[in-house]
Amino acid sequence: MNLNIKFNNITFVLREKKDAEVNSKYLNNNGLYAKPFPITTIKYFNIYKFNLLSKSFDYFIITSANALQPLEKIILNSNNLTKKNIKVFAVGEETKIKLTKKGYVNILSANNNSTSLCELIISNTSNTDLGLWIAAKNRSSNLEEKLISKDRKIEIFEAYETQPIIQISRSIQDDLVNYSNINLLILSSRNVLIAKDILVKLNLFNEVNNKSTLLVNSQNVANNGKSIGWNNVVTIKKNFTKDILDYILHLSK
Repeated sequence: MNLNIKFNNITFVLREKKDAEVNSKYLNNNGLYAKPFPITTIKYFNIYKFNLLSKSFDYFIITSANALQPLEKIILNSNNLTKKNIKVFAVGEETKIKLTKKGYVNILSANNNSTSLCELIISNTSNTDLGLWIAAKNRSSNLEEKLISKDRKIEIFEAYETQPIIQISRSIQDDLVNYSNINLLILSSRNVLIAKDILVKLNLFNEVNNKSTLLVNSQNVANNGKSIGWNNVVTIKKNFTKDILDYILHLSK
């Protein structure tokens, strides 16, 4: 890992609005100057418009913590007496912990990527089971195709949509121009692309790219960032957001 990261200027957290605010506050409270840079919002769809509540599912698939809200509504309103002991496949340990706190007791977690999640599902289900993937409308994962190719039956409920925030505040724009060293914490491939799109629209991408370090949470996100033109990308291989933030604090000392 490249440890020559300059933290003497500013660190932006580019996430969904609430997460960006919480994460940047944590960094600030622990001595690192950081600002939230909200680049997405979440729009949820009404579960009652879909034919879900009368069906009997053998397991659920969760590839983002954003799916917890619709999962709770399905569990609470299902006509087939679905309970919280139903098998739930989570993409990673952080989502598993959030499910546990909500009372789910039969959770299997993967290693934060669709390949390991697919392998986990195949190993712990049969071809007669019916699963429900509670997914984003604008998802990038090909999990469905992988499972179908292994003779697994799943349905997809597009429960929410992450929408980009294209307009950013004047203060953020000024900071992007005025600071000589910038760190951008981005935890998904889609947000890496959204960040570039925002900066391109502001005619700031080249300038920001030349003085920024992208801090990402997986090699897959890093590879996607490099493939669309980001110059300096550092991967922090931690499974939990708090661990990523703590490692950034450690690097800044």
